[in-house]
Amino acid sequence: MRNPGDLLLDDLGDGAWGHDADRRWWGFNGLFGGYLVSLAAVACEATVADPARPLRGITMQFLRPAPEGRIRIEVTIEQAGRSVSFLSGRMSAGGKLCAHFLATAATDQDGQEFTNRTMPDVPAFAETPAEGMPRIFALPVFELFEEREIHRDGSSVLVWVRPRFETLIDLPLLLMVCDVVPPVAIGRVSDPHLAGTITLTAHLRAPLPVPHSAGEPVLVELHTASSSGGHVDETAFAWSPDGRLLAESHQIRFLRRAREGFIGH
Repeated sequence: MRNPGDLLLDDLGDGAWGHDADRRWWGFNGLFGGYLVSLAAVACEATVADPARPLRGITMQFLRPAPEGRIRIEVTIEQAGRSVSFLSGRMSAGGKLCAHFLATAATDQDGQEFTNRTMPDVPAFAETPAEGMPRIFALPVFELFEEREIHRDGSSVLVWVRPRFETLIDLPLLLMVCDVVPPVAIGRVSDPHLAGTITLTAHLRAPLPVPHSAGEPVLVELHTASSSGGHVDETAFAWSPDGRLLAESHQIRFLRRAREGFIGH
């Protein structure tokens, strides 16, 4: 059985890519959204095929749950300028469109670098207890990550996330960890709710992969501002153990009360 972190794509030609998704990446009612975004991002970089022009950002809209099995990803380069490539794409399974996405890949620019945000002061991964994570469902995707929660309240969460499969801290892993932590909203509501991603936008903020990072955890910092009309926002920041901002994401989830018979909270 292949390493779960190996997002192997078959080149089908003309910007089309194929992938066989297995049950290990199953989330709630379909394949895990962070996995689908990761597949799209890898397909975009493979289509651009220029290491000097890495992916800078991607936005995905989830149209319907994606089943396990064969996935088809179609990527179009809408425009490739001197320093920026603009891409669009579609993801389908079983002949049905499951998601579509926009992405940007760009070269480095000669600009002054600075940061206005610093990593929260938290205990190291090894010093954080391994138990205590809230689990709404026993989903297969949760078995692929070790999560050590540091803090959770009604507006924010801090948690170390480390993959249980072999990988460096790279593009796919960062897109996954920004989405795999149980939502902030689940700890805010007073009765059982379901929360599922409708749209997710992620920006990559550091060169990837991070050298010598195999087996290293990522600190995920989540924030939610409000829930209105059955929809809730969530912003994530992903940090390296030495305090570098690696990625950030923003998503809108539906938030609705669970049907009668739901077990868990």
